[in-house]
Amino acid sequence: MTLPGQTAGVSVFFDPITADLGISRTSASIAYAVGTLAGIVALTILPVAAALFRDRPEKYGLSTDAGLPPTTQDLREEPSFTRKQALRTGVFWLLCAAGFLTNAIGTALLLNHFSIMRTAGIAHSDALLLLSLLAGVQAVATLGTGFLVDRYEPRHLVPFAMFMLALATALPAFSSGVAISVLYALSLGGAYGSQQAINAAGYAQYFGRDHLGAIRRASFVFGIAGAAFGPLPFAASVDWAGSYAAVLIGCCMLCIVCGAGAFAVKRPFSSADPMMNCKMGATP
Repeated sequence: MTLPGQTAGVSVFFDPITADLGISRTSASIAYAVGTLAGIVALTILPVAAALFRDRPEKYGLSTDAGLPPTTQDLREEPSFTRKQALRTGVFWLLCAAGFLTNAIGTALLLNHFSIMRTAGIAHSDALLLLSLLAGVQAVATLGTGFLVDRYEPRHLVPFAMFMLALATALPAFSSGVAISVLYALSLGGAYGSQQAINAAGYAQYFGRDHLGAIRRASFVFGIAGAAFGPLPFAASVDWAGSYAAVLIGCCMLCIVCGAGAFAVKRPFSSADPMMNCKMGATP
């Protein structure tokens, strides 16, 4: 489940490099024309993918873990939460909080990437290379966390993602230099990749697939709100304090609180009748 979202996530970090090269070597109009073509491709491919999607794999004799040998371990019935039931669970709000912070802080850091790197004494060309490094780390972290999600509950992996995000905000707030900037890129890429895998599998694992669309629709509100709200405190910090230090420290504290809160959240149990189909589940 983590692979489809990984390509979109990695493109977020490669697009600025492509645009920068296009603007520097040709012109802004040509670079943005290429971006427009890329958007057209997305608008034509996504509807096709949506139109060809057909129900559950089990309906066609397929498995959700296609290609893997049948398991010999004990099976448990897949959970079936409605949206209202999911909203009453702590794990839903934990996943939403982690997604909100990742989108808010990540978007703000990306939008202010060159400004933050300039403050750390990093040249523009080197800052572009750090985006490539960040994208590579994100891909590795997505695959690695996806491997862990198959063996551990997503709520147990949230502290790792939040620790990486807290580290990404603390490093530029308290230090500078090339080594610190590299660690910053590693931390942010790790946070993005791990959170992407946790989000991809967490909601389905905890709440089942019966009402997953409604549950994910509710969670998307927090992700979108985070991306929209995140850059505002960074702009205010620069205007009022003259640097990013204050907002970076605040973001670091929020990530620590979210990661610590994961240890207090319990696995949810639904009172609704479960689905008839079964799948492998992680133990509480």
